[in-house]
Amino acid sequence: LLREMLSTVLSRHTRLRVLGAAADGDAALRMASELNPHIVLLNADLKGRLDAMATARAIISQRQDTGLVLLASQGDRAHLAALSAIKAAGWAYLVRGAVAGVAGLVRAIEGTAAGLVVLDPEGVDGLHTRRGTVLELLTPRQQEVLSLMAEGFSNIGIARALVLEGKSVENHINALFNQLLSGRDPGFHPRVKAVLTYLQESGNGTAYQGSEKLPPSGVQGPGALQQEARGVAPALPGRAGGP
Repeated sequence: LLREMLSTVLSRHTRLRVLGAAADGDAALRMASELNPHIVLLNADLKGRLDAMATARAIISQRQDTGLVLLASQGDRAHLAALSAIKAAGWAYLVRGAVAGVAGLVRAIEGTAAGLVVLDPEGVDGLHTRRGTVLELLTPRQQEVLSLMAEGFSNIGIARALVLEGKSVENHINALFNQLLSGRDPGFHPRVKAVLTYLQESGNGTAYQGSEKLPPSGVQGPGALQQEARGVAPALPGRAGGP
């Protein structure tokens, strides 16, 4: 069963601790209330009295600092917009079959724990720069860097993916921040604001939201987390398959 398989796989990761697995939204809500997870992994197709979005909203109403990772069977902009509107501390939207294996799922969980917004490659590839938007100010390389940033890659991960020096990646990121984020507030997370701008200025123009405030001190970007990410993982109906 998918739920048990994911619980087993994630439990083997040294930086993750699985607190429990729930079969439906009601059970996930109870467990989240009792166990206080950092992250909740939800199936977008969750059945029962509470669907995935209702479960997510109820969990965040109890604990606003909980991160949400939504695992969907296919890309759905309505789900993506609804998830962003919940304004969780950090969130990720992943499509089963498009996630880059366990490493991609772990990267999304770690990014969410760091207070970031993370999209899977399929969601990012479906976004295109529209004419007349601020994204046109970016160079092709800066757009590549922003795309990987939206997938939750750390600076080191971006450097490896694009075969660039770390300093070069930093320069590209600073340049795109300067283009996208005018009058930056030091109390807000520039990576989150950049990704939300990317979402809003691409695709259908939906106004995406997120918790843009910086995460607590000590919590770093994905791939560089020094804390353990705990989670109720996952609230998924039992069925065969994989992420």
